[in-house]
Amino acid sequence: MIRSFEKRAEQKISGFQSPAADYLEGRLDITDRLVIDPHSTFYFQMEGEDMQSFGISGGDILIVDRSLTATHGAVVVAFLAGAFSCRVFLSENSGALLKNDQDVARETEIGSLQIWGVVTSVCRNMLPKALRTGRYSNVCTL
Repeated sequence: MIRSFEKRAEQKISGFQSPAADYLEGRLDITDRLVIDPHSTFYFQMEGEDMQSFGISGGDILIVDRSLTATHGAVVVAFLAGAFSCRVFLSENSGALLKNDQDVARETEIGSLQIWGVVTSVCRNMLPKALRTGRYSNVCTL
């Protein structure tokens, strides 16, 4: 269970404080946990099953930070052949490459790697299909 405590101004209390005051918690703001730099954070919806072996399924929401520099093993969104593609960034002695379940793109094949951003989190809908109706059809959970 993730708990977050709201930042509150200090209150002066006269008399006895409520025994339940130790258990008061602020609301969890999920963007505080998922978004480090709001000006550099973007969201993509994964299409296809090309990253299934890396734990990313079709329909998942990718939270992508453009301010990060890709390092070995980072899941990235790259711009390849005129389209965005989710891949794993791997560095080798011979250069860098981008890999998914279908193929590998080497730096020599695509000129220079065009890394658009680094995936920081994945949001997945866990509701069974029977509950994915109406306003719950696009619910996303971590």
